[in-house]
Amino acid sequence: MVRHPVPDEHLKCIGDITVSFALLESSVQSLVWSMLNERQRIGQIVTAELSFRNLRSLLISLYIERHGKQDKDFGKLKELVERTASAEDKRNQITHSIWASCKELNSITRIKTTAKEKNGFKFQFEDVKLNQLNEIASDIKILTSEIRCFWIYLMENGKAINDHTINKLP
Repeated sequence: MVRHPVPDEHLKCIGDITVSFALLESSVQSLVWSMLNERQRIGQIVTAELSFRNLRSLLISLYIERHGKQDKDFGKLKELVERTASAEDKRNQITHSIWASCKELNSITRIKTTAKEKNGFKFQFEDVKLNQLNEIASDIKILTSEIRCFWIYLMENGKAINDHTINKLP
């Protein structure tokens, strides 16, 4: 059996980041569904195969179509969506890296291999502390809560729909 050098507490944080990001993505999908003015199943079909980047673009496009860029809540939506892009970048750094042990206590080393036109083949090494992983997971969960609160706010102000209001559509 292959053993890896990542301690259990770091694995727990990496798993928390992964699971929390999936919940964030689901919350963004739900917000998109509420902008489509269709049954939830239609929204699920539309968003099922979208990358997270395209999901964010769709959300912004639908909001602009429904409410315009001058809408007083558009700035808040843009800020939330920009933060989701940042969360995705952080999640990707964690998920798409190789991990190694580190000499520093409570840290592991993130190894990223790149081969870009500009810089050629390169290894990147970064020591990551346990509290940094915890902070990423926490930030993602806070952002998910803020997106859900914003969605509720939009529903309460007639700018988004949920399954109960969909059934009243003609």
